[in-house]
Amino acid sequence: MAASVARCTQCGADDVHEVQARSAFWHDDRLVVVEDIPALQCAHCGEQYYDDATIVALDLLRGRGFEPAAARRHVSVAVFSLAGATGCVEAEAGEAP
Repeated sequence: MAASVARCTQCGADDVHEVQARSAFWHDDRLVVVEDIPALQCAHCGEQYYDDATIVALDLLRGRGFEPAAARRHVSVAVFSLAGATGCVEAEAGEAP
C-alpha cells in the first residue's frame, strides 16, 4: 500500500490516501451519484477530503442541475421508512430515540 499523504483531522489516523471517490447528493427531489471524484480518504474512519479545484468542479456540476441526459448511467435506489418500524420511536410520540 502507498504511504499515507496526510493525517486525518477527524480521527487522527495517519492513514490518508489518494482515491477516486463516489458521493451521493440530493438535487431538488432527485438523488444523484457522482463518481471518479479525486479525493483523499482516511482508511480508518472513511473521512474524505477534496481540494479546491474538485469542490469548484462539483459546484459547477450542481449549478448545471445534474442534467439527466449527461449522466453516465442510471441506477434504481430502494427507499425505506422508519415510520412504524419495530423498535423505533414513533414521530408523534415526541421522544428522542
